[in-house]
Amino acid sequence: MTWRRHQQEERCSSRDSGCHPDSSVPLITIGVTCHNAANTIERAVDSALRQAWPNTEIVVVDDASTDGSWPLIEHMARADARVRALRHATNRGYPAALNTILKEARGDYVAFFDDDDDSVPGRLAAQHERLSAYEQQVGPALILCYANRLVVEAGADTADHVALAIGRSAPEPHGPRVADFVLGLGADPGYVWGMLGSCTLMARRETFAAIGPFDEDFRRCAEWDLAVRAAIRGGHFIAVDSPLVTQYKTISPDKTGDAPLRYAIMLRRKHRQQLNSPITYIASCAAAFARHHGSAGHKWRSRAYLAAACLLSPTLLAFTLHRRRHP
Repeated sequence: MTWRRHQQEERCSSRDSGCHPDSSVPLITIGVTCHNAANTIERAVDSALRQAWPNTEIVVVDDASTDGSWPLIEHMARADARVRALRHATNRGYPAALNTILKEARGDYVAFFDDDDDSVPGRLAAQHERLSAYEQQVGPALILCYANRLVVEAGADTADHVALAIGRSAPEPHGPRVADFVLGLGADPGYVWGMLGSCTLMARRETFAAIGPFDEDFRRCAEWDLAVRAAIRGGHFIAVDSPLVTQYKTISPDKTGDAPLRYAIMLRRKHRQQLNSPITYIASCAAAFARHHGSAGHKWRSRAYLAAACLLSPTLLAFTLHRRRHP
């Protein structure tokens, strides 16, 4: 075993408000990853415990934290029988922690909560309702459900903006066109596009099993790789059109410098076959450089790379012009 399991009492403690789950509704596994989040992990787990959905389990995976996170997680697991605490013996990265959650999940659905975010109490109910309604429309399918999120930048006290999610209203995108979008090649303007990310993701456990585990080579972009693989298999991408999560952005080595760009290029190399031709591959890489320099505040470099990408990809050019006409 690569993690240490926290042994829990089988009986609910007197402080456990969730000791009488409602088995008439599906069990939802809430997965919380943690790495050196001693200042925020209690808030994240508390938002999981406060979910209004009446049948939940909470799997918290500590990825070998060194800052005191683990004792806090152990304490929360002792205080509430819904919480199962697992710990990696060595730091294996975010996607490995997500995979441990998926291996341990018992629920019909799995929803991921980040260790520094806060989800509203109605998040699970809203996403389950959205998923169920969409399944009624399309039948059996691979469906990934996201949500809008409030974004609090590092060092700020209040939300700066709302990040709008992919497929938050009809028509929701599906299939390989989503892979092209994730890989930076623009998108068909006939669909509703937006953000995707594991911090708001919920899906059936069998959907994750069909797509396959998160690629643990990606310390960044693992959720994008999952989305590309789902899209290639015909997956559907939907969301709740409401900010169900407050995302508190933090600074870490894998989020700064050239690390995001390195993993973005790695993603394109892995899925080069999806990019069809050398020219399309170069356009996709140029789009990655444009995004990177834009995030770094290098306006003119970003524009130069975007112009190069648009020259090489008519689809991206059409999408860019459409966004400027319809911001």
